[in-house]
Formats: sequence, structure tokens, C-alpha cells
Amino acid sequence: MSGTDLALSIRQPWAELILAGRKTIELRTWITDYRGPLWLHTGKAEDPELDRLFGLSDLPRGAFVGRFDLTDVAPLDAGRWERWRNQHCDPGPYIPGSFAWVIEGAERLPEPVPAPGKLKVYEIDDDVARTLRLALPA
Repeated sequence: MSGTDLALSIRQPWAELILAGRKTIELRTWITDYRGPLWLHTGKAEDPELDRLFGLSDLPRGAFVGRFDLTDVAPLDAGRWERWRNQHCDPGPYIPGSFAWVIEGAERLPEPVPAPGKLKVYEIDDDVARTLRLALPA
């Protein structure tokens, strides 16, 4: 797997919270050995109530919106869940078996780049990767 050609799809409003620097922990029920840059893709699913909870609206969906660095993946326990609650922005209860994906250096694309997403960490098409790299501010 090559670092700049990998992506992760994340539902809104979580993707927007990552780009805004408000969310630095992404919650997953699975782990990866990969560390490095990931393109941030937004899923198409909508949850207007969740958007309103964070004061957000008209969020891009079904598109690449930026990039971030995945620096660590750590198992969560109830204590770590509470200590990191503000970093993952999840108001729900602790769910055993969750993992914290530590995010740093989020960068927003000037404009969303529409494209389909996939599950897990995935490789993106070379043409799409080239478009994303050219669109990212220097």
C-alpha cells in the first residue's frame, strides 16, 4: 500500500469535524497496521440531527474533502474512552471492542472531489490520486 494513494471514508459530520481540527480521534471496531497519510472521503449517508448537534449544515457527501495523517491506533477501554471523549466528539456510551485512530495534520481540499467510497482503508485510482494531489494547497 502506498501512503498518498490510500483513503478512508468517514460519515459526516465526523469528516468535517476532523477537517476543522475538533476531532482528532476516529472510532473504529477494527485495526490497521498502516500509519501515514490518508485521503479523507465522506460517505453519502445523512443524519441531519447529528449535523445540527454540531451546528453544521450543507456538508459535502460522496466526495474526497481532504487528507490527514494516521499516527496511531489504540484499543479503547472505559477509562481511555472518557479521557479522550472530547477528542472523538462522540456523545454515546463506551462500546467494548472499539479502537481509537489518532489523527494529526488534517488538510482541507479547496473543493470536494466527487467519487465513490469503499469500506476499510482502500487504494484510490491513480487518476483520482493525481487530481487530489494537484488540488491540495502547497
